[in-house]
Amino acid sequence: MMIVQMDKMSATSSRERAQRLYEKNIELENKRRRSAQARIPSDPNAWQQMRENYEVIILEDHAFSEQHNIEYALWQLHYRRIEELRAHFSAAISSTGSNTSQGLKVPPRTDRVTKIRLQFKTFLSEATGFYHELILKIRAKYGLPLGNFAEDSENRVMDKDGKKSAEVKKGLVSCHRCLIYLGDLARYKGLYGEGDSKSREYAAASSYYLQAAALWPSSGNPHHQLAILASYSGDELAAVYRYFRSLAVDSPFSTARDNLIVAFEKNRQSYSQMSGDVKASVPKESTRLTGKGRAKGEVKLASKDTDSEASPLKESASSVQEKLKSFCTRFVRLNGILFTRTSLETFAEILALVSSGLYELLSSGPEEELNFGSDAIENALFIVRLMAILIFTIHNLKKETENQTYAEIVQRAALLQNAFTAVFELTGHIIERCTQLTDPSTSYLLPGILVFVEWLACCPDIAASNDVDERLAIVRSQFWIYCISFLNKILTLGPIDDDEDVTCFFNMSRYDEGETENRLALWEDSELRGFLPLLPAQTILDFSRMHTLGGDGIKERKARVKRILAAGKALANIVTVDKKTVSFDSKVKKFVIGVEPLDDDSHIHLLLGHAQNK
Repeated sequence: MMIVQMDKMSATSSRERAQRLYEKNIELENKRRRSAQARIPSDPNAWQQMRENYEVIILEDHAFSEQHNIEYALWQLHYRRIEELRAHFSAAISSTGSNTSQGLKVPPRTDRVTKIRLQFKTFLSEATGFYHELILKIRAKYGLPLGNFAEDSENRVMDKDGKKSAEVKKGLVSCHRCLIYLGDLARYKGLYGEGDSKSREYAAASSYYLQAAALWPSSGNPHHQLAILASYSGDELAAVYRYFRSLAVDSPFSTARDNLIVAFEKNRQSYSQMSGDVKASVPKESTRLTGKGRAKGEVKLASKDTDSEASPLKESASSVQEKLKSFCTRFVRLNGILFTRTSLETFAEILALVSSGLYELLSSGPEEELNFGSDAIENALFIVRLMAILIFTIHNLKKETENQTYAEIVQRAALLQNAFTAVFELTGHIIERCTQLTDPSTSYLLPGILVFVEWLACCPDIAASNDVDERLAIVRSQFWIYCISFLNKILTLGPIDDDEDVTCFFNMSRYDEGETENRLALWEDSELRGFLPLLPAQTILDFSRMHTLGGDGIKERKARVKRILAAGKALANIVTVDKKTVSFDSKVKKFVIGVEPLDDDSHIHLLLGHAQNK
C-alpha cells in the first residue's frame, strides 16, 4: 500500500513539473513573438531553455507529452531555426548573384554565403547530437537495449509481461520519431552541403528513415520521407513505391496522397516529353492478343527492330539504362492513370509500351541479365517494388467508399478491369521468364514472385474472378498457364519436405488460435513489413532475426521455394484456365489443368473451403 501511494505521489509531482515547464515554454514563446513583432532581439538564452524544458517533459511524463504533442513541439523549435537559416542562406545567394549579374565592381559576397553555410552546418550537427543524446536517455528510461536500431525490432525487445510491453512500446515510438527527425537533419545537411558531402548525408538520412521504419512498421511517416529522398535523385519509381508504402499501413501518412498527385503530374509531363510518343513507337501488332495471349514473336520483333544490323556487343550499358529509364517513366504513368483516375482512354496504349519494355528488359536464354540494376540485389529489389506497386494499385482501387454515384461505380469497375489486365500481363512476363532459367531458385525474380503469389493466396476473390472482359480473361488464363508451368519447374529442382510445408495458407485456424511457430522471414518480408495487402501472409513470420538485403543462403532459398509452392497449392482448385479446374496432384507431385488428381488430399480441400468462406 505504501509503494502504491509513493507511486501516486511520484506521478503527481511529475505531472505538476511537466505542467509548470509547459506553461513556462508558452510564456517564453509569447515573449519571442512579441520581440519579433517589435523587431527587437529576443533573449538569446530562451531557445536553449525551451529545448531543455521540452526534453524534461518528454522524459518526465509520457502521458502529458503525448497529450500536448511535445515531441513535435520540440522538433518545431528546431525547424523554425532551420527555416531562419535557410532564408538567410537564400538571401545571401541572391545578393551574390545580383552583384555579379549587374557587372558591378563590388566583390561578390561569397564570404557571407560561406559563413551562413557554416552556421547552418554547425546548427544541424549540434541538433543531430542532441537527438542522439535524447535517444540514449529514452532507451535508458524504458529499458531498451543499446545498439543498432536495425537489431532492435519490436519482436526483440517486447516482454511477455503486458505492462512492460506497453512501456517498451512507448519508448520505441519515441525513438522512432527521433530517428525521423535525425533523418530530416541529415537531409537538410545534404541539401545545403557541397561535393561528396551531399551523397553522404542523403545516405545517412536514408539509414535513419529505414531504422525508423523497422522500429515501427505500421507507420507511414518514414516511407514518406524516403519518397522525398528518392525524388531528389529523380527516381520516380522508387518515390511512388515509397509514397504507396506510406499509405498502405495501419498508420498512414496522409500528406503522401497530395504529394503523389504532384509526383504523378510531373511524371505525366515527363512522359509527354519522351522522344517517340505512344502512337509512333508501339507497333499495332504488339497490342493484339491471340487465343493464348500475346504472341511472343511480335514482342521480340518490336524489341529487335531498333537496329537490325547491330551486333550483340553494341547493346551497351548506357542503352540498357535508357531502356530502363523509359520503362520506369511509362510504368509510373500507367499507375498514375489508375491512381488519379484520369486519362483512362490512353491506358491500353501505355500498357502495350510497358509490357513490351518489361519483356525486353527481362532478356532471354537460360541465364539472367542484370538489366534492372548494377547487381543481383538491386535487380531483385526492383522487381519486389514493381510487384508492390501493382498490388497497391489493386488494393487502392478495391477500397469502396460510401455514397458512390452510379458514374463512380462504373468508373471504378473500368479502372479495376484495366488494373487486373496490367497486373496479370506484367507478372505473367516475369513468371514466364523465370521458368526459362536453368535454375529458377537462384533467380533475382523469385522474391518478387513470392510476394505476388502470396498476395494472390490472401485474396482468393481476385485469383478466382470470372472476367466479363474478353481481353482480361485471355491475359488471366495466359498468366495461370505460365504460373503452373513455373510451379512444376521448381518442383523438379529437388525434393520438398511436405512435413515442413506449413504456412499461413494451411490450417489458417491454427494461427488464429495463437500458433506461434517461428517461420523464417526473408529479406523481401522485411522490405514489405507492415504493407497492408500482405499482412495475412506475415502473421506467422519471425522478424526478430537480422535480414541482409539480398543475403540469401541455401536455407533462405529453400524457404522461398516452399512458400511459393504452398501458395500455389492454396490457389489450386480456386482458379480455372479456359473453364478447366487447376489442381495439385499430390501423388505425382505436379500441378495439372482439367485433370482429376489421383489422390484426394483432404486437408487442402478443407483449406480451400475455409479460404473461400473468408
